[in-house]
Amino acid sequence: MEVGSHDSGRACVILVRRSVTMKKQILSLAAGAALASVLAAPASAEVPITINGGIGQWYFDNDRNLDDHATPWVSLEYAFDDNWAAEIFYAEDETSSNDGFDVDVATWQLDMLYYGGSYIGEGNRVRPYLAFGGGEIDFDADFADSVETVLNAGAGIRYMLTRRFGARLEARLVHSLDEGNNDLLLTAGLNYYFGKVKEDAPPPVVAAAPVDSDGDGVTDDKDQCPGTPPGTRVDAYGCPLPVERVASIKLKVNFDFDSSKVKEQYFSDIGELAKFLQRFDDVDVQLEGHTDSVGPDDYNQQLSQRRADAVKDMLVNQYGIAASRIKPVGYGESQPVASNDTKEGRAENRRTMATLEVTYEE
Repeated sequence: MEVGSHDSGRACVILVRRSVTMKKQILSLAAGAALASVLAAPASAEVPITINGGIGQWYFDNDRNLDDHATPWVSLEYAFDDNWAAEIFYAEDETSSNDGFDVDVATWQLDMLYYGGSYIGEGNRVRPYLAFGGGEIDFDADFADSVETVLNAGAGIRYMLTRRFGARLEARLVHSLDEGNNDLLLTAGLNYYFGKVKEDAPPPVVAAAPVDSDGDGVTDDKDQCPGTPPGTRVDAYGCPLPVERVASIKLKVNFDFDSSKVKEQYFSDIGELAKFLQRFDDVDVQLEGHTDSVGPDDYNQQLSQRRADAVKDMLVNQYGIAASRIKPVGYGESQPVASNDTKEGRAENRRTMATLEVTYEE
């Protein structure tokens, strides 16, 4: 539209003005209805709509003969996904022509917006975008009105102050298909998003470090044998590994000269041997009977056997040790442990002996 003085017919002016006024009323009603539907929606509806509004600045093509001026604007934006959205944009205010006439300038645009960052949620606080679309721009002067079909393209940036509340800056070039004019509209404003937002992820749960109370290298949650003594070797379940140990016992029973009777002083020693055999019930014992060198060899052989048998009889009859586990053997005078030339030496040689050593695990 080029604004200047002319003498058009009043009837024509009135008809055009009524057409423009009616169109503005329809657009206003549509925008109001859309806004009301958003505000009336329950919070649980999570409508993916953003309300934008702010102030803009027109820079008109020189051929229009219009003063550049500020204008309020409002828009509704519907998000299809994280990147694409559609917007209905409306702005209206009054400016002046170079000839001093008042001109009301109103525009509505239907645009597509493409966001480089995530539009829905917290992916990016700064979200640049491109805009393109079309609509109409209406010029309502005292003497004439005109409506032009326009295309527009621009770019902007949105900064989210919170999950829902943000601000945006934008520049759009508006091209008139009817007049060929190119106008520039700069806008700044605030926005509120009604859609679903991505909540902050809860802080990661840091698992407590496993505890090994007894210090055996197996944590308490797996330790089936708590309280293991320090230094104990354990298996994967915290239980002590078998320890190889050695148990041994020695028995020496001395006899009077030419006797196979067990003296009472050795009863307790024989009892200890019986306990050892009861503890290790898979162990057999050999009892070795001996004599000194006094007397014939054959006699001493028989005497040594009787001495070994005497100890066996006590183990079997008094302590219940199975006879099959006991092997009495007489060695006569063949294995002295002391000199037979002295009385003391001969007393040492009159004996029955047993030695046991057992290796076991516990």
